[in-house]
Order: sequence, then C-alpha cells, then structure tokens
Amino acid sequence: MAVCATLAPAATISRAIVSTAVDQFSCTAPVATSRVEASKRQVFLWFMAERVRAGDELRVEWLNPSGQIADSAVYPELPDAPSLCFTTQLPVAGFAPASNPGQWHARVLVNGAVAVTRDFQITGGAEAGGLKVSEVRMTSADKGPGPEGFDLEIAGAGFSSLSTVHLARYTPAAGWAYLSAAQPSAASATSLTSHHDALPPGEYWVIVQNPDRSLSAPMPFVIASGGGYKLPTPAGQPWMLTQGPYGSFSHWGNSLYAYDIAPLGGRCVVAMRGGIVHTHDFGMEQDHSRRTFGNYITIDHGDGEYSHYAHLATGSFVVRDGQRVEQGQALAMVGNSGYTLGEGGGYHVHVHVTHALSISSGSVPFRFEDLNGEVRRGVVVSSNRSALCDCSRPGEEVAVAVSRPVRESASPAANEPQFRGSVAVAQWWSEFVLVRKGAKSLDATLAWTGADAGADLHLMSPSAEHYGWYGNTTGYSGQQTRPQQFRIPHPQAGIWRISVEGTRGGPGPVEFSVETNASRYRSVARNSAGD
Repeated sequence: MAVCATLAPAATISRAIVSTAVDQFSCTAPVATSRVEASKRQVFLWFMAERVRAGDELRVEWLNPSGQIADSAVYPELPDAPSLCFTTQLPVAGFAPASNPGQWHARVLVNGAVAVTRDFQITGGAEAGGLKVSEVRMTSADKGPGPEGFDLEIAGAGFSSLSTVHLARYTPAAGWAYLSAAQPSAASATSLTSHHDALPPGEYWVIVQNPDRSLSAPMPFVIASGGGYKLPTPAGQPWMLTQGPYGSFSHWGNSLYAYDIAPLGGRCVVAMRGGIVHTHDFGMEQDHSRRTFGNYITIDHGDGEYSHYAHLATGSFVVRDGQRVEQGQALAMVGNSGYTLGEGGGYHVHVHVTHALSISSGSVPFRFEDLNGEVRRGVVVSSNRSALCDCSRPGEEVAVAVSRPVRESASPAANEPQFRGSVAVAQWWSEFVLVRKGAKSLDATLAWTGADAGADLHLMSPSAEHYGWYGNTTGYSGQQTRPQQFRIPHPQAGIWRISVEGTRGGPGPVEFSVETNASRYRSVARNSAGD
C-alpha cells in the first residue's frame, strides 16, 4: 500500500489588531482602533503567527481606498517557531495616506494566500493643527544653506506673496506643535522661498497658510546631523540597504532614523566615524522571544553623538572596550543576533545615531556622506576606507581601558554610597554592575540633593532591555518619587548599565548617589550630553 506524504500546514495568524500605539520594547497586545485621524503619526498592524514552519513567508500589505497596495513588508524564510510576534507600521501624518482618507485595509498573506484582513478608516482628510486644508498644496520642500539658519525652497500650487510658511513638529504625546512662522522672501503661485533660524537635528514639518487661513497638508523635512558619517561597510563592497528611516518592519519609535544593511558578500562591519568603542558581546544568537539588539557596539564620538551597530555575530569582535578607533576601522562580523526578522534573511547590521549612550535612546536623523544624501532601498557601495578594515584580526589599539570586575571592600566606609556623581540638566552619567546568576532581584536606588533638582534612573540589561520611565517599568517607583527605585525580580545575569539623567536643576549640577544590591563593575568613566 502506498503511503502519501502530507505537508505540514502553513502558519496561522491570530489576534491581528490595528492600533495607533504599540509597545516598542515588548510584544504586548495594543488597544485596537477602527478610526485613524489623518494627523496621527502612524498606524500599526500587530499580529501573532502561530505554528510557524521553517521557510514560511509572511507579507503585510496596506491597501488604500482604491484597493491599491500603498506599502508592504515581507518576512521571508521564517524559522520554525510555536509563535512569533510582528508589528508593522504605515506612516500617516505628513505622508500620502493623510491625503487619502477613507476605508483602508491591512492584510497578512501566508505563503501568498490572504490569511487575515483588518479594515480601518483614515478620517479628517489632510488636516493640520485641526484646521481644514484648502487647495493650497506642496509637492516638495528642500532645505538649503542660509545666513545664520537655512532657507526652504517650496514647490506646489495655490501660493501667494502673502502666504505664511509655518514650521511645526509632531510628537505622539502632544501632536502638532508650531515652532515659528516666516514670510516668504520670494513668492509665486507655484514656489516659495523662506528663511528660518537654525534648528537642531530632527524631523520637522512645513505648512503653508494663505491669508484666508487655508492650510496646505504638512510636508516633512529632516535636519540631519552634520557628523560626517559613512556607511558601516568596507570601501568598494556592495551591500543591500533593506530598511531605512520610517521602515515598515521596525523603524519607528526610538529606532525611527535607523538603517538595516545586509551583506551580499563581505561580512565585516566598520566604524561610521571615529571614537571610543563600548563593546557588548553577550554571546547571543537569534532570539525571536524578545525584542533585543543582540550583540552590539556603541561608539562615543566625543561631540555628544553616539553611533550603534546591532545584531553582530558573537565571538567576532576585533575591538575591545575603551579602544579608540578610526573611521572605517573593522569592528565585528555582521550577524543575526537578537530579534531579526524581515528582508535580508535575518543577517544584517542595524545602525543608528543617538544623543545618549544607551542604544535604546531616541535616534536622531543622520546621513551617509558616501550616498550623497540620497537614501533608497537597494545595493549601496561604501567609500569608507581604512587600512584597519580587516575583521580577521584585531586592529591597532589606542587608549585601551578593558573593563574588569571590582572586588567589593570587606569594610566599606560608613554611609559611603556605592556610586556618587553629578550631572547637569540633559546630561547622562553611567556605570556598571555585575548581576550574578540566580539573583532573586536587582535593586537600585537613586537619591539626589537640592530642593529644585531632579534626576531619572535608567537601567539597561545585558540583552539591551531598557528599564526606565519611558521603557520597561517593572518594579519602578515612578518618575515623580524621591528617591527613585527599581526592584526587578529574577534579573538577567551579566553586566547591567546603571544610568542617571539630569532633569531639573539650577546653574550647578545635580549631585546624586546610587545604591544597588549588585557588585560594582569597573569601567571607563562616562558622562554624556543627552537629548
């Protein structure tokens, strides 16, 4: 009797939810919505895939009211897993969906077949600041140099010499916030030129208002860091840029201005700029149970900016903690450690820039010099040259300061805190503690002096889980308490970073002390300018 083999069933989709807010640090189910205001920053589709088999492919598609695919995200060749959590985004405010209200559809396809569809309404048309938009419209807004600031060259229709150019910023918490207004220095029905004071790196919106108070839909423009970054790949090698800023897979929230770059041949990751490296090889492999950056390297560039290189292969680091590296110098091999899903088969380097030491702090816009300001998905080739670009051997070391555990004193001075320091407002201080395997809890307490002073306590686990008022708040006493405390049950064993951010104070720094129930771990001293 012949026995016929049967194929295992493909993955099934459960608990698919459309929402305007998700937890970027965990897989917590969000609050569902069926209506999305056109002024919302983005809309998410959160879902669970159950009984995933190796080789399954998922595809998320966003369909506009005409039934056309407006955006998509592909997750090819998934691994065997009992369940996987996915979150994809569709940018709304400042992007095409805001100008296309009506019934939208988000659907998930498993191996090419539609598995689930969720409907939602984008409402309000193209609105800005609660006012209805007229026929005034922009098609482009380009930033150019100007005396003591910058000029905006705006193209579109419906303008006049009496138009006003508004600059605004959008935040999820506060929505639209107007920053400034300027009268055009040159104007026609199809173009405007306006001058604006200098602004720090970030994402902004320009909105044109006519004398009848009609407004254009907002158009985003970015002021990028001028830090002189180059691609994190050796010169001349082709790599694939699989996800840039606003990426559907994972580039939202604190990772909004990040890039994912996958290997096409070579696998060596190099420094985008020179600076002091901080290494974090946790021995991690691919892990879809937690949203982590895996093994990563941070470079302190000494000017308040930090670049981060995530998902690196464990055991491949060719630089040491505290080492000074030059631009283009080899760091480690590309890997797929931590939470890696999406195009590129998992193997890629995730890079972003922050104004704080923590890899989980908010990213800031930056550009690659070797891409001439143009960023699009596809093959990219670096011009990042260095004689130290070989990942097969350690590079030359300068100012090496290797971390070593510190034996706690048997008789510490009476009432002497474990850590003592000071920070100005918007500055960060960091130190490290060693949590032993089997520890029942990690307790940390931050106290400070001064009636008008204030500070926040942040903890970072070995797997880059951020505990803080805008991160994981397990065991947190709250941002308004004094002292601030964390009690994290059954903490992950390894090296934890303890950080303090100055939030309130006078002309002088905030003096503080930190106590933990873990062993101190000596490291390079770190004080850094924060956001």
